[in-house]
Formats: sequence, structure tokens, C-alpha cells
Amino acid sequence: MPLPDLIRRAGVTTVTITNYPGTADESRHDAEAQLQAASGYFAIETPIYEGDVVDVPDPRGGTARYLAAEVKINRAPAWARGDGFTEVVWGKAPAPRVAPVRRLTIENLHPLVVGAAANLFADGHFESAVTEAFKSVEVRVRDLTGSQTSGVKLMGEAFGGPSPQIDVVLRSGQSGADEREGFLALFRGAMLAVRNPRAHDLTTDQDPQEALEYLGFASLLHRRLDAAGH
Repeated sequence: MPLPDLIRRAGVTTVTITNYPGTADESRHDAEAQLQAASGYFAIETPIYEGDVVDVPDPRGGTARYLAAEVKINRAPAWARGDGFTEVVWGKAPAPRVAPVRRLTIENLHPLVVGAAANLFADGHFESAVTEAFKSVEVRVRDLTGSQTSGVKLMGEAFGGPSPQIDVVLRSGQSGADEREGFLALFRGAMLAVRNPRAHDLTTDQDPQEALEYLGFASLLHRRLDAAGH
């Protein structure tokens, strides 16, 4: 049933109700409401419950958010027309839940990865894009160390031992030692498992999402070099 005529004549707005926000049962649906500063009025059958969030178009632009702090079911007496209405008392609404990064895109990767791989990736040359991204890691490490070696041997020289040429750890004590060993394995693994096979075989382009994830790995390695002060 719609809102009673007396309430509807005051003007209605279509709002979006989020039931059970932040849970596995979260769901959203639109409903009509007559809005006041401290409360809102809905048709009695509207599925709205205490704790739900209501998004309301803001006449100044954007969206205002309200919390259903209290829900009152007002049933009409037997002699009255209609089924009554639901009154919702507003509380302070939580801020919208927004992921810090909505999706992985090449534009937000490390600038050296973007410079090495963006055009290749955009043209669909995914295998070559990955190769060039990890080549940029290798070249940067070689430049930082002044080494004439390459690949796995270069990474061992740069990141291995208790006093590596490039120390990427952010922690001290045993945590730092574990981190140092872990990143040595990551840099060596990048050369052994990613850089080398692609340098020798570029005939089969891979899935673009997989390629983008590899580029994210190369970006992580570059950012760790940034954190090391190089």
C-alpha cells in the first residue's frame, strides 16, 4: 500500500534503503518516503529496520545518509482508510564504506612500470608488457649497485647477506631479518620465474588480468626500492 494521502500530500522522495549494512545479508532497494529533519515516513509494508541506512538525494547535490535509529509501526484503526504508516527516527549515519582502491589499473602502478609497460599493455601486447616491467626492475637494481651481472645472480648480490647493498627492510630485529630474507626471495623469484621465461618466449600473450597482476608485482618491487631510499 502507498503512503496515506495526508502524508503523501506533504511531498515524497525516492530514497535507497540498505538493509543489514556491512553484513553478508546486505541488500539495497528503493522506496518512497516523506522526509522530515528528525524522521521519515514510509508505507507500512516498506522493509526498513533499525540499523538500516537510508541514502537521500541532497537538493544541493550528492547524497545525504541517515540511520534508521528507531522504527515505529503505526497501524491505522479499523475505521480508517489505509493500513497506516511506518515512522523512522533518524540517528547519526555511518560514513559510506569506500574501498581505498576500487580496482587495479595500470595508471596507479609505479611510474617506472607505467613508463616501461603501459603502451604495450594498451596495445594488447601483454607478454611483452610484463617482460619490460620486470626488465625495468632488473635495470634499476643494476644501476643502483653498479654491478655487471644480471638476473638471479644480480638479485643475490644486491639483496643477499647480513649487510646487503640494497636494504629494503622496514623493521628491526628478527622481523627485519625475516623481511630481508623474504624480499631477497621475491626479487630472485621475479627474475627466475617471471623475467627469464618471458625473455626467452614471447610468442603467446596471456590473459590481460593476469598480466596486470604481474605488473602489480613489478610495481611492488619498485616501491620497495623507493622505500629503501634509492
